[in-house]
Amino acid sequence: MNIQRGEIIRVNLNPTSGREQAGNARPCLVISHTKYNVVRRGIVVVTPITSTIKPKIKMMIPIPDGFKIEGSVIAEQVRTLDLNTRWWKTTGEILPKEFVDRIVETFKMFID
Repeated sequence: MNIQRGEIIRVNLNPTSGREQAGNARPCLVISHTKYNVVRRGIVVVTPITSTIKPKIKMMIPIPDGFKIEGSVIAEQVRTLDLNTRWWKTTGEILPKEFVDRIVETFKMFID
């Protein structure tokens, strides 16, 4: 399992609770470093992607043009997942490092 930082995967996020993003094949952006993903053997840190685009909401960052997945990354809904126990598949797309760095910086705004 060689999942890269910036990779978009589809994953079963269920079960969830409250206002957490759910979905059987929810697209998510992997934000954990590639080395971490390899060492942890299937444990990844992701943030879900929604088809909604709301530029005024700072925690919803639109995906750049030119990718198959359209919508926004929800930077505030970071989750650690064990892909060994969930259904998932790769989309084959990897977002640019600068974009992933922006997601991480946005997330840090409310935890620092």
